[in-house]
Amino acid sequence: MKKIDLNMVAEEFEMINPETHVFYNIETGCFDFYSDLYGSPDDDTEKFEDEAWIAAPHHWDIREYDMMENFTETVSDQHKNELLCVALEGKGAFRRFKDTLHRVGLTDEWYRFKREAYVKIAKEWCDENGIEYDTHDE
Repeated sequence: MKKIDLNMVAEEFEMINPETHVFYNIETGCFDFYSDLYGSPDDDTEKFEDEAWIAAPHHWDIREYDMMENFTETVSDQHKNELLCVALEGKGAFRRFKDTLHRVGLTDEWYRFKREAYVKIAKEWCDENGIEYDTHDE
C-alpha cells in the first residue's frame, strides 16, 4: 500500500461538517464522501460498507471548539486572551472567535495552530487504522 500524504489527509478532515461522512479507500488511496443534507437517492452509500473503506472521524469527533479553547490557552497577551475567552462564550462562538482573531491580529497564528491540530488528528487516525503516511517535512 502506498503511503498517504498526511497534509492531504488533514485537508480532507478540515472539510468535514456535521452532515458529511468521509471515507478513505485503502485500495485506491482516494477519499470519498456522502452527505446527509445533499445526498440523492442515487448515491451509492452501500459501497462504504466494503472493507476497503475506512471511515474518517466524524465532525463531532474532531471538536474544533476544543481547538479554539486550546489556541486561546497559548495566547500570552492577557488582553487578547481575555477577548478570545469572552468570544467563546455562548451561542455564536465560532463567528465571534473568528471576528476577534481578526480584530486582535491573531488570524495567521490561529490558522497555523488549527492546521497543526488537524495534522495531529490525521496522524492519530492513520496510526489507529494502520495507514502509512508521509509528511514531506521529514
